[in-house]
Amino acid sequence: MSSASPPSSPLPPSDHHNNGATISSTSNENFESHLLQQKRRRRPTNSNDNDSSFLTSKMLLRILGGMLFLWGLSSLYLGSYYHVQHQDFTTTVHKMQQNKDDFIRRGDKAKATATRTSDSTKQRTDIDNAAPSTIIHETEVFKSVIERVKRTEEQCNNVPEHHVDTLTKSLLPATDLPPLPEGGVAVALERWLNNQDNQRSSEEEATTNNDDDVYPTCYIPPPKSCDVSTYTLVIMSHTTERLEAFMDPLADMVNSWPGLNEIIIVWNSPRTTLTSVSDEKQRQYAIKLLSWDTDPNHPLRIFFSLEEGLANNLLNRYHPKIQPKNEAVFYFDDDGPFFSKEAMVDSGFEMWKRNSNVQVGAFPRNIRYLSKRMKDAGKKGLMESIDIVTNNVHGDSGATYPPFTPFCRNATGDHVEYNYFTFPDYNAHMLLPSGSILHRNYLCFIWHPAFEELRTWVVHHKTMPDDMTVSTLVSHLSGRAPRTVPQKISTFNTRRRLTEDSSEYYSDISANDAPIPNQSHRRLLWKNPNWAKWREEAINSILNYFGSIHPGTVGWCAGTKYSQDHHKHHYECKPEIPSLNMIPWLNEGGVGFDHCPPNDRVTDIIKETEKQMQKIMEEDKMVSFCGECKYKNFISCTDRAKYLIEKYNNNPVEAKKNTIKDDENCKKK
Repeated sequence: MSSASPPSSPLPPSDHHNNGATISSTSNENFESHLLQQKRRRRPTNSNDNDSSFLTSKMLLRILGGMLFLWGLSSLYLGSYYHVQHQDFTTTVHKMQQNKDDFIRRGDKAKATATRTSDSTKQRTDIDNAAPSTIIHETEVFKSVIERVKRTEEQCNNVPEHHVDTLTKSLLPATDLPPLPEGGVAVALERWLNNQDNQRSSEEEATTNNDDDVYPTCYIPPPKSCDVSTYTLVIMSHTTERLEAFMDPLADMVNSWPGLNEIIIVWNSPRTTLTSVSDEKQRQYAIKLLSWDTDPNHPLRIFFSLEEGLANNLLNRYHPKIQPKNEAVFYFDDDGPFFSKEAMVDSGFEMWKRNSNVQVGAFPRNIRYLSKRMKDAGKKGLMESIDIVTNNVHGDSGATYPPFTPFCRNATGDHVEYNYFTFPDYNAHMLLPSGSILHRNYLCFIWHPAFEELRTWVVHHKTMPDDMTVSTLVSHLSGRAPRTVPQKISTFNTRRRLTEDSSEYYSDISANDAPIPNQSHRRLLWKNPNWAKWREEAINSILNYFGSIHPGTVGWCAGTKYSQDHHKHHYECKPEIPSLNMIPWLNEGGVGFDHCPPNDRVTDIIKETEKQMQKIMEEDKMVSFCGECKYKNFISCTDRAKYLIEKYNNNPVEAKKNTIKDDENCKKK
């Protein structure tokens, strides 16, 4: 970058020096002439002589002062000139980088300032040391998103006439909030990139200290993070009414979840809501929460959003200011559901290690396409995604993931429906926060200044659709769909004898699982009769902003016998509640197993499970069961037992015993 011109001056630096020398020479000549005249004069009295000496001293002081003044001015000018002409611009750049680095560290608390600063430094070091092929700079990511928008716009403008305006259902405005502009994300990203180019070409703009300048550079995380063994758990709340709901599960997690070394409570209310509580039970929980925060040996810390300059916003849990020290970040809503260690750590965390550049979760939602064009494109993309996942056994596939399905609102009248009735393993398009895992690098993107328009719209929409926004944004940044994992994992209680009743020793839901509340509707908002319309408006506006949608998730059971193909290529994972020895990436030879080294602790659990299953199979031979008999004169006893196995994940012995218990006619005579 070229340097700025020096400030104008009446004289160059050399003239200043010569001028000073001329003045000095003239003054000396006058002084010497004056002395000669004094010598030639007769001084009649001592008084006259003293007066002459006084005048001479006074004149000398004036001359000396003038010379010093001129020398000072000359030095100041030369110093300024040198600074402007020769200042190294890297000093300015370094200062800007310091401002960027300070951005994330602003939220540090006194109890862990040194530790978290060290972790932040380690995070930046990890990025610097990572292979260029695994860490992608934000500029390249933004350009890929822009290109995707342009491709989908071209496809939308060339849709055959018979695919235009084919929908019988209309999408009417449900709120007063205007929709996001079609393909608006490309405009926002291009504007950001152009501003950055302009700032790099102008020293004045590059040194301006505003919010955009100090924001750190974002990087897409690597596709695999096999070496990660610890994780951060984030829960956001704002009221003491929910303290009991999440603090009791947290107490169990701290004691039983391996790798959990940090818990961040994002508190979206004033600190006084925890220090001044009227309800006695809630007050005791608040006291305990605050004590955990101040205990240096407890992994929990509280992030007070309002004290960090943030408003009450659902996106605060994704703000980089919370500064998680681990790459893997687990999320739960403050009212749950809280899935088990087996589901989140043994299964989910291992899936994330093998897919750390996408969102992983156990709470998926489906977006229903209404147009035949979108249905056909989505089905084709999903089938291609399944093939890529199932064929990539060893994790070395360089296959390109299928393109996103264009969403053509203006050209064809496209809109979609938000399906809140099921939690599909296959063909889900977003993940609800509870039970999701995200790489911390994505926090930088979610709050990036380039996406300010999107965040502003989310905050002002009636449903505050942060979940839709995060899933859609992350999928477009990574170019891939999320990955789903089972919500529940079957476990055996090995402390009980197998001769006891099966309901005593076998559980199809882990003991750590909390019952799933009615999450078909966003909490509290579902009471409003317009909630479904609001939610549908939100997903249509967000998809329209990005211009396309990913092909859908590939189920956890892909490539196994537990993947069932129903009508019209509708895939499902059965059983709904598998055991760990059914999860392919946890078992040798399964899809994804070789992507990372096996987890010895999980492997030992699976071996113990298999031993218990073997004992069950042996006991199965001892059960007197009449499979061909009629169950309640309706279906065969065998069909009833199969139903219990598939629907409720009963083991064979349990299914037969429960069938006999319900109808003695199924017992062999």
